[in-house]
Amino acid sequence: MDLIIKTITRVMFPFIILFGAYTALHGHLTPGGGFPAGATIATAFVLLLLTFRESEVEGRFPEIKLIDIKSIASLALLAIILFEFALRDKLIQYQIPMTVWSGGDTLPANIFGSIIVATGIIIIIYSLIKEEWKK
Repeated sequence: MDLIIKTITRVMFPFIILFGAYTALHGHLTPGGGFPAGATIATAFVLLLLTFRESEVEGRFPEIKLIDIKSIASLALLAIILFEFALRDKLIQYQIPMTVWSGGDTLPANIFGSIIVATGIIIIIYSLIKEEWKK
């Protein structure tokens, strides 16, 4: 790719990640949440995959690590859901409207949900790009 595209990608990557993190962390009070945050974060990584050559990307994105991260986030989300289900009556009395913890388990669910969505999209796109690189 062109030097300008690579430079713009390097500059924009942290800002796209930051916006995705903001969407995940603020999604329980405003529109947003796990899926849009994960899609935004995945967009930043897909931009890297499309911009740089196979040799520059291959060592930084081992697919097995992405699968491991997705599995751990899925188990954490399942644990949050089961925790909320088991202790719902006790947790509701501690929630204060329009505060950080007003959504109960929504904030951690958004965080782990965004990780699941981001890693899933990255794995799909990365697999397709790897097939294209083989040609």
